[in-house]
Amino acid sequence: MDFFKRTIVAVDDSPIILKMLECLLKEKYAFRGFTKGDRALTYLQERFVNLIILDIDMPDMNGVEVLDMIRNELHLETPIIMLTSNNDKNHVVECFKNGANDYVVKPIDEAAFMQKLEKKYGRFGIPNLTKIIIRRHITYIP
Repeated sequence: MDFFKRTIVAVDDSPIILKMLECLLKEKYAFRGFTKGDRALTYLQERFVNLIILDIDMPDMNGVEVLDMIRNELHLETPIIMLTSNNDKNHVVECFKNGANDYVVKPIDEAAFMQKLEKKYGRFGIPNLTKIIIRRHITYIP
């Protein structure tokens, strides 16, 4: 991955959606896609990312469960956008209650998605170094 690009992780059980997101994002962002929530969680334990995109409806571990683990077990404050093919308000409310920052309804309107990403999350970048040091138990020596 390009060290100077902001990193986005996406979790979706559909390889087609992941490939579409990769093609859409790879020019401006470093992208890593996962089809299973547990694999993404392992990755997130070891690496800093700038934004997470989570599908809500996945087998084994759904997106709300992954979201809950990211917020309450990994204690990450990384912005999270939820993807859903169901525009049910209960799904959306549940995601926001569990710490999601935004949601996008499938099928994804690519232009609107990129505009939202740049407008709302264009500022996402490397957070305060102290937070990284404390969260990852890294000793920083100037």
